[in-house]
Amino acid sequence: MAGRRSGLAGLERVLRALQPGSHNIGDYVAEHDEELAVLLGVDASELRALAGQLDEEAAPRVRALLQHRAEARTIRHQASRRDAVLAAARRLAMTAVWRDSAALLDISVLLGDLLADVTVQHIGLMSRVFAVHLPRKKLVEVADVLPRQFADLVSWVDRTGLHFRWRQGRGGLSLYSQAVPASESAHVLHVSIPAPAIRKHWPAPASADRRSRDAPRPNPTNAALSAARTTGWLAEALTEAAFSA
Repeated sequence: MAGRRSGLAGLERVLRALQPGSHNIGDYVAEHDEELAVLLGVDASELRALAGQLDEEAAPRVRALLQHRAEARTIRHQASRRDAVLAAARRLAMTAVWRDSAALLDISVLLGDLLADVTVQHIGLMSRVFAVHLPRKKLVEVADVLPRQFADLVSWVDRTGLHFRWRQGRGGLSLYSQAVPASESAHVLHVSIPAPAIRKHWPAPASADRRSRDAPRPNPTNAALSAARTTGWLAEALTEAAFSA
């Protein structure tokens, strides 16, 4: 990597030191033709052809090659970011946990890789229950503050917007859906969250006279303790705050 960088760095130095009437640029690329050909994405013979040319003649072609390389690197970087964001959108959708008409979201994805593409202007959280659109910049602001301050940060989306809670529900922030300007409609990342599975109706249990008389009977005390363990502050917040809207 150091050798490759030194080859480009040397080429850039020769370009900056352009001297009309000299042959420094052409001679340099001809001398390092094999290395520079790989870096610039051209055939080595094209670089050798610049040997002997005046600097003022060779410089425009070399600058064009460097510009093309920079643009290609930018395109590859943007494509890589888009792929990462699309993967994050799929991951966020598939890991959403439904509770009635709201979906609990993975904070690490929602405020992480999902926001990596700076060309995205709006995030759309979509399902058959809700359609919430929020500016990406607003979510970036949230990502810069809340996850660092609150280890118990949770988030869910419902038809009113995107909600955050922390400190066992004592702190909260709600972001409400916003209209997407027509001029920005091409820059919306849609996260399509699958609807919750429809519960099937199972056959009625066998009649009491067919059940064993020795079968253990449910203990009301144990059932109450189990319900208390599974109904924490988050479940209460989701039920009372999110689903009553």
